[in-house]
Amino acid sequence: MIAKPLLAFLLAAAALPATAAGQAPPGPPGPPPGNGTDLPTSPGTEPAFVPPGTATAIPDASGPGLLSNGTVALNRAQRSFSLRIACQGNGKIRVRAKRVASRDLATARYRCTQGRATARFKTTRKLAKRLTSRRSAAATAIVSQAGKPTRLYFDLTAGRKNADSRGFWTDGHLDCAQGYLVEPDFTAKSPTPISTRGWVAWYTPATGWHWLGNAGENAGRWNTWTATVGGVAQFHPNGAPVPVPWAMGPIGVPAGRGIHAVGVYEIIYWVAGRPDHHWQYVNAGTTGAVASGAPNQYCVYP
Repeated sequence: MIAKPLLAFLLAAAALPATAAGQAPPGPPGPPPGNGTDLPTSPGTEPAFVPPGTATAIPDASGPGLLSNGTVALNRAQRSFSLRIACQGNGKIRVRAKRVASRDLATARYRCTQGRATARFKTTRKLAKRLTSRRSAAATAIVSQAGKPTRLYFDLTAGRKNADSRGFWTDGHLDCAQGYLVEPDFTAKSPTPISTRGWVAWYTPATGWHWLGNAGENAGRWNTWTATVGGVAQFHPNGAPVPVPWAMGPIGVPAGRGIHAVGVYEIIYWVAGRPDHHWQYVNAGTTGAVASGAPNQYCVYP
């Protein structure tokens, strides 16, 4: 199941223009908050119209954040793995993976030096064996720094290449200049209830990757639609060929911080009441990845 190319959709709003300035991140952010483990219940009645978008702003984050592409590999021989973060002080990290164990996989303390830290973990033989049999699991790092917990999300793999090969939806985009995260026009072979959730991940050298949803930092509400062979039914009122998709925005961006921003969309296809969850990036620009010829990962704000 893929998203149908977006034909045309722009909303007018004042926002900061994007430029090519700023220090590039070490890679894209990886999975959004929850990483597919906090799915909603099967939806009820879908709306008959597209509600207004949600105005929001990237906050002045100061806590720890990931410095990776969201994928961490287990050294199976040593039962160890490491996590590199941006930090503002020394702290402790607990790592959990719901689908591997009900308890912590491992814990480690870290020392923050020049705003960077590498936490090194070692798990038990039993848990390493479980992870190896699964090959990959959604993991959460609970970082305790200055008495405040922060959750960071990543994929913990065993037997897979340590790289993020996550692709792009064929439409939908993060409009860098206008400040809107435009939803893809998702399709299905037959009318299917779907739940979707959009995110903007932003990076600064001081704080690493952080996430903004339509309910604030690390918080997003699911929208419910109906995917059809022609796209999301609610985006095509009276069968109109040109979609009018939902969008999050306008999104305010603080100036002077060298921010890199990435758009992400999650979707759940509800098949016989069971969730089929996927997430991918969206193009940074005014069109979807297919329409623009090739995807661009980042919007950049000086």
